[in-house]
Amino acid sequence: MKRFASAALASALLLGGGGLAAPAASAASDLGPRGAQYVSLGDSYVAAGALADLYGSRGNPTPSCSQAPDDVGHLVAKRLRVSFADWACSGAETVDVLKNTPKGRQLNGLSGKTRYVSVSIGGNDEMIFGGLMANCLIGALCNTQFREATMAKIDRLGHRLDTVYAAIRTAAPNAKVVVLPYLRVLPGDPRGCFVDGLMGRDAVAFANRAENKLNATIIGAAKRAGFTVADDQQAGHDMCAPDGQRYVSMTGVGPKDDGVPIHPTLAGRQYTADLIAAAFRS
Repeated sequence: MKRFASAALASALLLGGGGLAAPAASAASDLGPRGAQYVSLGDSYVAAGALADLYGSRGNPTPSCSQAPDDVGHLVAKRLRVSFADWACSGAETVDVLKNTPKGRQLNGLSGKTRYVSVSIGGNDEMIFGGLMANCLIGALCNTQFREATMAKIDRLGHRLDTVYAAIRTAAPNAKVVVLPYLRVLPGDPRGCFVDGLMGRDAVAFANRAENKLNATIIGAAKRAGFTVADDQQAGHDMCAPDGQRYVSMTGVGPKDDGVPIHPTLAGRQYTADLIAAAFRS
């Protein structure tokens, strides 16, 4: 199981969960069309989709971003029936929203014509999420020093989110902005799940505390900006849930997962898209 988990972890990090997606020598060209009514910004939790799509078997207009045609933004656009631009990138950090990088400047997708913006960002900064997976999923390195460093990284994230959200408001002054915390990865009680033996209950408990703090930081910054938060974390949909009920998957290839390792399944993406669309309509 540990060898299997290590392979899934490596895939997740390469796909952007740890900010380790393939580098590029210079800033990317436009990641999506300009002037759309709805724009999706953020990282792999909204850019990734089915594994085959991520690797481009059905065509990928922005390979450096690993955008999938069944990612969250595309699913939201189908619900809204408005023009859509996908500027989200797997592996993106807050800097990629603000500056010209291989995964940005994502703000370039916004304008005064933008009516709707969704954003999921922050988990890749300083490898917050990737570090949790690398050090606590296998458990051996999830020690006191790592835990303190992780919580300090999350403490530093808040002011960067304030800057990002203020820039989004400036770039899209007429848009309704919906901010997404991250879907729950691990169960509150790991008994009976493979993560109990793989991680140990203490590491599971810490990873949950860290994710809770990360999401609270995102929600707090969104509220300070006056943005809407699409957050309805439901128990029983973490990666230990039964087939068809998982919103996040360990491997992405389990029955009905249709995803990539340690990222939202198709059910998770559909659920997230429903939340965003409902928030836009409210």
